[in-house]
Parts: sequence; structure tokens; C-alpha cells
Amino acid sequence: MVFEPKFTYTHTTVKHLGIIEGAKAVIDILPLPPDTRLRLRHDALQRSTRHSTQIEGNPLDAAAVRRAIAQGDRQGSKAEQEIRNYWRALDRVEEFAETRGQITEAFIQELHRIVIVLGPGRRGSRSSYRLGECPVVDSITGRIEYGPPEPRDVPPLMTELVAWLSSSAQELPAPVRAALLTHRFLSIHPFDDGNGRTGRLLATAELWRSGYRMRGFFSFDEYFNADRDRYYRSLQMGLPMNFYDGRHDPDHSPWLNYFVETMAQAASDLKERSQALYSAQNPSEPPWEELSRRQQQILTRLLARLLARDEAEPLVIRASDVENWFGISNRTSREWLRDWGDNGFISPIQSGTGQRIQRYQLSDPWAALLNQATSQQDNSGS
Repeated sequence: MVFEPKFTYTHTTVKHLGIIEGAKAVIDILPLPPDTRLRLRHDALQRSTRHSTQIEGNPLDAAAVRRAIAQGDRQGSKAEQEIRNYWRALDRVEEFAETRGQITEAFIQELHRIVIVLGPGRRGSRSSYRLGECPVVDSITGRIEYGPPEPRDVPPLMTELVAWLSSSAQELPAPVRAALLTHRFLSIHPFDDGNGRTGRLLATAELWRSGYRMRGFFSFDEYFNADRDRYYRSLQMGLPMNFYDGRHDPDHSPWLNYFVETMAQAASDLKERSQALYSAQNPSEPPWEELSRRQQQILTRLLARLLARDEAEPLVIRASDVENWFGISNRTSREWLRDWGDNGFISPIQSGTGQRIQRYQLSDPWAALLNQATSQQDNSGS
């Protein structure tokens, strides 16, 4: 079988696609000082993390989310671990987007594994597709709201979806492609848990790899979360409860129109916010966007620490921090720290003659940038 989604462009859909393109063009070239770029990136990551997990019932507010991210380990409550997992998954999406490669089943399974891992021990590399029935049940009434396909049909359906994504889907605008990918993934419901979060991450991954990252400032999960009833109604599209009774081959237009409208609103709001922060002067040093991806991720995590205000040494980095943040071995984390020390991004904190270096301090130019970003964040009240 071949998956070829049905949908129709309306005048409203085309209008919203134009709004997205116009906002993207402005955001991508607007001169902004380094501290502003750092704040916008941090805010986008935090909003995506908080609101996507809230849709699935995570109770943590903005302050608690900042604290959970700042802790950077795998201890604490389930809700805190869900937050750290989602932030880590966004890091992985960013890493993937840099390759501009196609989304594969292996990547989807890896992303899901990052989303759901809880507790100590090794993460494992990939999740397996579900082996049992997994109806979507209303948590209050206990009523079954959706009956996904049978487990035996999940692998071929996922193979068809990924095949479509890398072939005829490439002729579609990226927002349309991301919308259809998300809906089909959620309809297949390939995992026992975490499908909603993984589906929204896949939309983000497809947009970012297609050039719709908008310098890392773009986030749309809060718009889904702001009106969850409409979000779920749009996903349902008025279709029967069972996958095989119409959801296997629906007209995706209602969901597509909702997704593109939501993305247009998010992009338009971001454009207005960026323009309000616009700097007519040439951005001052240090050059934030010349940092490597991992160094930028380190700065956003350290900014989260500063904003949480519960770390005695918020700008000190240890190998265990890097190990937990990126899901790597202790040996690799030490290699990264040595490399960053060699290029001046961080500096070692000497603890005694001949002893192994255990801690690193963020170098002064970047520490000043973070402190400035923290000050402006406080003044903005966000």
C-alpha cells in the first residue's frame, strides 16, 4: 500500500501560508543583539517543553519547569523527568535538523525513547512499536475516544508514512508536510505512551530540517495548549472512533487548516516580538550565532539555571552535567569539556596540583552575555 493523504487548499490556507513565509523572511534577517537572540531561543525551548507536556497532563508551571531544566539530572518527580526528557528531545531534534536528512523510522523510535525514559539506568537507543491494543480513553469519563489500528498493522503503516515523507511529500510546502505527518503519526498511534509529545516533536523536526526554525525562536505548542478542546476537535475531524471506519483514509483538510492557521498565528506573534526587540545597530560581540550548536545549547541551559536561582554556582559546568544534558558517556563529556576549554568557551577550575580537573567556569564574555540576558528577562517580566 501507499499513503497519499487527501486534502484541499482553501483561500484561507493559502493566506496563512503566506503569513508564515512573510514572518519567516523578517525573523531570519532581523538584526538582533546576542543577548536578545539567546533569550528568544531559551524562551522558545521552554515554552515548547512546558506546553507540549501540559497538553498531556504535566502540572508544572513556568517556574517549576525552569527549576527542572536547571537541575539537569534524572532524579525527582515523574513530571520533572518528563520536562527534562522533552528538553533533551528538542536538543536531539536540533541536532537532526542540522543534517537536513529525511525523517526515518529509526529517528522516530529514537526520539520516542528520549521522551519516555524515566528513572536511573541506561536509556536504550530506540523504542519498539506497541504489541498490544492501545485505545485512547477519556481520563474523566473512561469512555474510549479513539481505537487505533491493530498492532500488526503498525509497522507497515509507519513504513508507508516514512516512504511518503521522503517522496511525494517533498513537493509540498513544509508547514503542510509537517501537519500531515503529525496527524498520520497520531492516527497510527505506534507506541503505548508518549505519542502526543512525539508527534509534536516530529512536526518541529520536519519544520526545522526544512528551514523553518526561524533562528531557534519559533514555538507553536503553547497555541495548541491555549485551547486544548479545539486542538483535540481538530485532530478528531468529526471522524468515527475506529481507525478502520474512516480514519485510515480521511480528508485531512480540517486538521491542515487548523495547523497552518495556528502556525501562522505563532509566526506572526514572533515577528512582532522580534521587531519590538530590533536593534538598528550592528550586533555587539560576542557573536552568539558563530558558536557551535552544542555550545549554544550549553548557554540556554545555563540561562535556565540563572533564571531558576537555585544553584550556588550556576555558571560552573561539570562532566556529569554534560553527561546528563546530552545523554552521552562520562568519557565523551570530558572530551567535549576539554575541547571547549581549548577554544576559550570555558576555563578549567584548578582544584590542586596534579589533580584531574572536575569543574569548568564559563568564560567571561559568555558569562556577561548570560547575565545581561537574565537582567533583561527580569525587566521584561516574562
